[in-house]
Amino acid sequence: MGSNDQHNAYDADVANSFYNLATEFYEYGWGDSFHFGYRAAHEPHSKAPSSPLPSRPLALTPVRRLPTHQAIDNSQTFVAQKLGVTDMDRVLDMGCGIGGPLRGVVRATGANVTGLTINKHQIKRAYEITRGLTPWMQSRCHFIEQDYLAIKGMELEAYDAAFYMESSLHCENRTQTFSEVYKLLKPGGRLVAMEYNLLPGWKPEDPEHQELMRLHLHGNGAAKTPTIEEDLAMIRAAGFEIREHFDLMSLGSKLYGDGVFEWWADLQFNWRFHLLPAHPWVRNTLPYILGPLAKIGLIPAGVPKAAELMNMGGDGLSGLGKVGAITPQYYVLGVKPLK
Repeated sequence: MGSNDQHNAYDADVANSFYNLATEFYEYGWGDSFHFGYRAAHEPHSKAPSSPLPSRPLALTPVRRLPTHQAIDNSQTFVAQKLGVTDMDRVLDMGCGIGGPLRGVVRATGANVTGLTINKHQIKRAYEITRGLTPWMQSRCHFIEQDYLAIKGMELEAYDAAFYMESSLHCENRTQTFSEVYKLLKPGGRLVAMEYNLLPGWKPEDPEHQELMRLHLHGNGAAKTPTIEEDLAMIRAAGFEIREHFDLMSLGSKLYGDGVFEWWADLQFNWRFHLLPAHPWVRNTLPYILGPLAKIGLIPAGVPKAAELMNMGGDGLSGLGKVGAITPQYYVLGVKPLK
């Protein structure tokens, strides 16, 4: 097995098994949005909302905003803008997790968003969170169980836009999932994909890079990571016209210069301690704490193993990011051609 290969099993089975273990740990360490972003180094992990209202005038019903991870908010705002949707436009979130990005898009645009996930536990948790929001939000947030590689029973050519927030990393042949969403979009519909891609810093013959990639792929349940060119080719093969693409994470240093707090920095050792559950000093101790608790039956037996996997994935991915070998958010805007 090469350094950039992970599994040969069916992608859906791997993803479902992975998220059965990982979901609660992700929420504990990262909040309700399982993705990355950048921020200025002086900005804290979380900030209080500046207003009880959503960020755009379309969303006029007051919504209680929870404190936000600034980096997460930066990425979700970007996606919401690129989707180009307005109040009650129909949008798909492909691989929605527990719905953090979906709710962010709804707050920013007023769109009517349906999230797809293969994992039943994620749907249950997504609705638990959403039930605590206003009726305005609840009427626009929907979650269904679907394998985004083989979608069944959904209305064809009915949706205005769709997005992937780092969610295609679990399938090696991404054309398969992009082809599925292509069928659901109206002609002229927009695809916003935030993609795991290799960067020029990836050195496949470097033993350090090989080990970091092994940790990332195994710990994060990921499939082979494509180059930028390979990923763009898979999107085009599904039928989309590519209108725009670039590494969103590279904008951090352009905006903030030396004052940027990179997307991978919370998972590497740092003195800011903005995100304590993700800091190596904290997360690396968890398996040692959880192991004895599992032995005496206070927590499920699989929990310590899940913590170990999270650490492997965090170390590998952030290490690859630090050496410029990978990005979790290579942005691609695709459009379904008009008939």
